[in-house]
Amino acid sequence: MKYFVALTLLVLVSCTQKYETYHVISKSHFNKDDYEAPVTKKMYPGEKVTKDYCEGQVLFSSNAKKATDRALTDIVRTTCSDDEYLLNSKVTETWWTTIIYSRSCVELETYCPRKMPKR
Repeated sequence: MKYFVALTLLVLVSCTQKYETYHVISKSHFNKDDYEAPVTKKMYPGEKVTKDYCEGQVLFSSNAKKATDRALTDIVRTTCSDDEYLLNSKVTETWWTTIIYSRSCVELETYCPRKMPKR
């Protein structure tokens, strides 16, 4: 009986992961669903930054996916606060789902542009 319950739970749980990469992100114009790479001068990666956010959902109490989409926009806009662009970015979206509970997570790995000395 224990094996049947364990097997049933495995069947009722699913996980999905999605990766997207962006060479340059304009923080003020970022839209992950309609991304257009900005035309910029040559920039070099500096400090690496990783930020993440997760949201849970029981039955239909909220929409965890929409919450993580909003959080991604906020993360992009607040990362590297002195800069307008993010470089070599990777966004990882993860969804866990069971019959009664879902969890949506987003992670941003990016580099701030390196400050070049003035000549």
